[in-house]
Amino acid sequence: MAGQLTFIYGKHALFEALTSVPHVVERVFVVPPFNDGRLNELIKRAGISLTKVQANTLPRGIDPTVVHQNVIAEISVKKLMCQFDHFIEELMVTSSTALVLLGEIEDPQNVGAIIRSAAALGAAGILISEHHQAQISGAVIKVSAGMAFKIPLIAISNINHTLRELKDKGFWIYGLSETAEMSLASERFDRPSVFVLGNESEGIRQKTLETCDILLKIPISSHADSLNVATAAAITLYAWSTQHPQVL
Repeated sequence: MAGQLTFIYGKHALFEALTSVPHVVERVFVVPPFNDGRLNELIKRAGISLTKVQANTLPRGIDPTVVHQNVIAEISVKKLMCQFDHFIEELMVTSSTALVLLGEIEDPQNVGAIIRSAAALGAAGILISEHHQAQISGAVIKVSAGMAFKIPLIAISNINHTLRELKDKGFWIYGLSETAEMSLASERFDRPSVFVLGNESEGIRQKTLETCDILLKIPISSHADSLNVATAAAITLYAWSTQHPQVL
């Protein structure tokens, strides 16, 4: 997996990491003056190395242009990600279980926004391909507003193989496609669900479309060409969550 380590910036992101997944935080850098008793206590409790640095001599790899509120942390992406086999073995699957699969989404802004929506609307996890896909980074975590630490992020090596395994577990596979005949509003979502989101420009690959059980479209005005994939994900997950209010 690309990017075994990445940096996160600011108090909110670090607080979410330390309260949800402290084991992924490798090091914390602070730029004087920094005085946050709550964060200092969490850092100390987790036994994490803390290093004071100067704003004009930040360690290599840290983006000096990012607003960091005088605190930066290095986290392990490897530790943050779950392996699919372990995740699916532990997952309690019900008719109100939904997963989101990212199908070669390239823009970190979209990945972060999708993670944020999925966490807010009750999805049980995000499936992320290791190939041709924007990986978890500081930018993704920032856009997710720290929700990347609140929802399982699952590494998968092959999209179609993963979808076939999920079918065997009873999941119904939904692909979002502008050319689909079925409207999102007409689906009942009465089975465990997987929502497949395609590449920003190319959509879902043909072989993956063929693996889906149902293709759904979001009706939009004739004045618009399409929806951003992150917006489409939020709309779809909201429609699903209205039929499963217990997940919220």
